[in-house]
Parts: sequence; structure tokens; C-alpha cells
Amino acid sequence: MAFWQQRNSIVAIIILTSLTATTKAAEYPASSIRLIVPFPPGGSSDLTARVFMTHLSERLKQTIVIENRPGGDGMLGPTAVARSRPDGYTLLLGAPTLATVRATMKTLPIDPIKDLDAVSQLVESPYVVAVNASLPVTDLKSFVAYTKANPGKLNYGSWSTGGQLTYGFFKQLTGADLTHVGYKGEAITMAAVGANEVQAAFGTSVNVIAGIKSGTMRALAVTGNKRLSSLPEVPTTEEAGVRGFVATIWFGVFAPAGTPEDIKTMLSTELLKIAKLDDVISRLGVAGLITKASTPTEFAKFVSAEEKQWLDIARLVGITPQ
Repeated sequence: MAFWQQRNSIVAIIILTSLTATTKAAEYPASSIRLIVPFPPGGSSDLTARVFMTHLSERLKQTIVIENRPGGDGMLGPTAVARSRPDGYTLLLGAPTLATVRATMKTLPIDPIKDLDAVSQLVESPYVVAVNASLPVTDLKSFVAYTKANPGKLNYGSWSTGGQLTYGFFKQLTGADLTHVGYKGEAITMAAVGANEVQAAFGTSVNVIAGIKSGTMRALAVTGNKRLSSLPEVPTTEEAGVRGFVATIWFGVFAPAGTPEDIKTMLSTELLKIAKLDDVISRLGVAGLITKASTPTEFAKFVSAEEKQWLDIARLVGITPQ
């Protein structure tokens, strides 16, 4: 084959490949999409997924199947997504675990930063420091004092590596004395607080409010910079006397690394529009969740900054990967 013929063949292949990829992206989505949620049904992750995906399904005119896949310290779902085809048909509802897991796990099944592509953040929310209503405490100060007066007798529950780090940071600042008990999901963890299996947890307000209404929980503080509209009477940790303690939970959409840029951009554009809808803001706001969509680039920078922050906190409080 002559050089010019070989060169033209190579150029033709490149053009054909490019056109094929563009055509596939333009046709997306041509079939149903699967969103993997790495937590059990119930809780703020489930609410976020269902509210956003209901609207996204309508806009894309395709079914979006929500698949709950808990386990593996919150990494079973992300691992499944990272190992899926990067075609936009398998997505992940990611959480702070992706940014905190490197600080607590020595051997990781995937690299959350390299093996997943950020698409868009969806919501953020401060934690609520919640305790079982039977504890003889009325505020954060008396709670910390009570744990010190009863060393080794009280437990706190968490459902992720982020929860463990958050408590470690809280303990570093206050000297609170509790023993960790792990669960597979937020709803299960908060139910354990209500049942007095554990005496405290950092949860989102959707479950804490339910516990308050049933008379099984008491909210002591909010870990954000300002009070929640859903719990206006509950002070921030700063107001409660714990300075420098700010921690938030967030959820966002991720795709397998290598997913076409135009597919990620299309998804983030639609999610940004959904985040601005009054009914979405209202429905999630009642649960203490604040909508906060972003571009893929913005979200990727956010997750990287979160990972660095929690690695620094882990070193500060003496937590090493196990």
C-alpha cells in the first residue's frame, strides 16, 4: 500500500471513530439508565436519588432504575460503577465516603478520584448531632460532660467512613468519650439511636425530625455554619460552644472514568436545571438538604478538596488506614 493510501486510511479511521462517538453521544440516552446508590433504601441518599431521578427521567424520556447496593464500607456500589462501561448508562450516587475512604482504608478496591468521573453535585447538608431521648442531657455541653462522666458506657453509630472521621474530629475538639458501632445505612443507624442501641449519631435532619416527632430522639446541634430551617430551634455547634467544628454531608452523581465529556455535560446541565425547581428545593429543604448542582469540573475540584481536608483531619486526630 502506498504511503498516501495508508495515511488516508488512518485519517478515515480516525474520522469514522470520532463520528461514531459523536453519534452515540447525540443519541444518548437510547435505553434505560441505572443509578447505583451505595446505601440501603431510606434516609437522605434515597430521598435525593428519587427526587432528582424522577425529574431527570422525565427530561431524558428514559427510565432510570435506582439500585441500592450497600456494603464494603460504602465501596461496593462505587466499585461496581467504576468497573462498568463508560457509556453513561451506569451512574453512581456518590457521598463523602469517596473523599474519606483513603483516610481509613489501607487497601482500596478502586481509586475513587481516578476511577470515577464527577458529573454534578446534587445536595449538601450539615449533620445533626442527635441523641436518644432517654439521655439526661439537654444541650451539646451537657452531652459531652455526660460522656466523660460515663467513660466507655455510651456508643455512637455511623454508616460510613465519613461518620467515623466526623466523630474523631468532634472527639479531638471536645474530649467526648463514646464507642463506635458501624451500620450499613443512615436510616438503620438513626433507628438504632431511637431504639437506644447506640446513644448518639451524626445524622441528616430527615431522620432526626422523625425521631423527634416519635419522642425517641433529641437534636443537640447542627454541624453547619447556620441553623437549618427545618430545625430552627437547634443551635449550630459554634453556638453550642464547639468552635471550628463544621462538617457536611453531600451527594452527587458520578460516572465510570472515561465517560464522554458531552454526556457528562448534558447530564450536569439537566441536573442543574432540576436543582433550581421550586418543588425540588422545597421537598429536599424540608429534609434539611440544600440543592447545589455543579459542572463536572467544579464537582471534581470539590471532591479532591474534600479528600485533602479529611486526610488532614485524619492525621490531626490520629486515625490511620486499616
